[in-house]
Amino acid sequence: MTLMEMLIKEGYPKEEFFHHYSDLYIFATPMTQRVVNRWCKENGYHRGLFVSTFHDQQTGRLMYDIAFQYDPFWAGKRDWG
Repeated sequence: MTLMEMLIKEGYPKEEFFHHYSDLYIFATPMTQRVVNRWCKENGYHRGLFVSTFHDQQTGRLMYDIAFQYDPFWAGKRDWG
């Protein structure tokens, strides 16, 4: 299961997914922290390699920047062959 799928399953609002190319931006909340940590653990990822934080310029809220996890970016890349 992808990180975005895990977040949707936990109730994260689809309209609060943001991105820059393949990087996923989500608001940092207790729920998103729990899901991101579980995703890292289940996949054997070191959190520091994939996840950083920044403050959203419009709301001032803390967000996660998660490398390579915006699913729609990759959907168009599947048929390389």
